[in-house]
Amino acid sequence: MIFGGILDLSTIDFPGKLCSVVFFAGCPFRCPYCQNHRLLKGGVRVSVDYIFCKIKGNYLIDGVCFTGGEPLMQDLNELIELIKKLKGVKLAVKIDTNGYYPEKLERLIDLIDYVAMDFKTTPAKYSELVGRKDSAKRVLRSLKLLSESDVEFEIRTTVVPTLLDSNDIEEISAILSEYGVKRYVLQQFRNIDVLDESLKRVKPYSREELIRMGKIAKKYVPEVIVRCEEEIRL
Repeated sequence: MIFGGILDLSTIDFPGKLCSVVFFAGCPFRCPYCQNHRLLKGGVRVSVDYIFCKIKGNYLIDGVCFTGGEPLMQDLNELIELIKKLKGVKLAVKIDTNGYYPEKLERLIDLIDYVAMDFKTTPAKYSELVGRKDSAKRVLRSLKLLSESDVEFEIRTTVVPTLLDSNDIEEISAILSEYGVKRYVLQQFRNIDVLDESLKRVKPYSREELIRMGKIAKKYVPEVIVRCEEEIRL
């Protein structure tokens, strides 16, 4: 596994749980606002047991979040092995994913407890934003898979001025409604340490602007959460 690091304790990365966060290196996307861009390359190759041993002695946690980078870039068999080891010591498992690997997600869906999947923009704009021509099609396949599963999940959009506006949020929300999505999260863009240096000069949407977009999304999705300096449920 290509390991990027670990956060021993988080209160915000797994709803309702104290968790450790495992960062995996590598990602097929090149989103200009990425704040974990140092994980796009590099990382250290380690064994499943190495990561498991980093976690199993942490008696404060009741869950583990896999993030990145893109955790589903990792070898599928190793992911399955690690998840089973964690479940064997009664830890819940959450995966943060960009949705580009529906085939792997399908293999893991019955083993995990929570998924947070990005829906980054409207389908027409996807390939330009992330740098992959087939990205929208694959993300929609992952969305369909989640919507037809029993796993708890949320869909997330980081709302970046110059890249997304209220019309885009409404289009995305309508798509999510078609798939029966129940929980949609709008995340405030942070212009610190982003992949595209030019975005450091872009002022994030205000709390009030995000709430206004959240109210638009609420017309389509039952539960809408705005994450900025605080978490606001609409």
